[in-house]
Amino acid sequence: MLKMKNLWKFSPEEGKEMGLITLYILHSLKKKPKSGYDLLKEISGKTGGLWTPSKGTLYPILKSLEEEGLIRVMETGKRSKNIYELTCEGEDALENIYKIKMRSRERLEIFKNLLTEIFGEETISLKSLLVEMKYTVEELSPEKRPQATVIIEECIEELRRLETNDRDTG
Repeated sequence: MLKMKNLWKFSPEEGKEMGLITLYILHSLKKKPKSGYDLLKEISGKTGGLWTPSKGTLYPILKSLEEEGLIRVMETGKRSKNIYELTCEGEDALENIYKIKMRSRERLEIFKNLLTEIFGEETISLKSLLVEMKYTVEELSPEKRPQATVIIEECIEELRRLETNDRDTG
């Protein structure tokens, strides 16, 4: 069971509370070992350059994760650059968080409601539908995902037709 202490803090019943950046670091290192610099560049890319955690935020998190045994230095490269990898304990912690993703969806719904209040329903509803589509596809069994891909591609084509029709009639 997840405790909701802070909107973007994740705290499994057993274990230390994790913030969104910590969760992303574990998620990213599960895919491939990386340096702190690589993680900073990756987060900046994922946010379209709108936000990048400072080195003063990232490196203490990496040190803490290492002390907790969730990540380890796989190698030290040029200029003493540490390359981090996820440990078995880190994978277990990440899997535990993945299991409670429904709570994350609830939190996203809270943000959606706040944003709707600020910006109005029309702007938010399209984005929330896209997020809901993403979650729905992720929950499909692997054998149904190709069919979902076809449906989404058909939707994209229909949307492009709408855009073309707007230009033709405008």
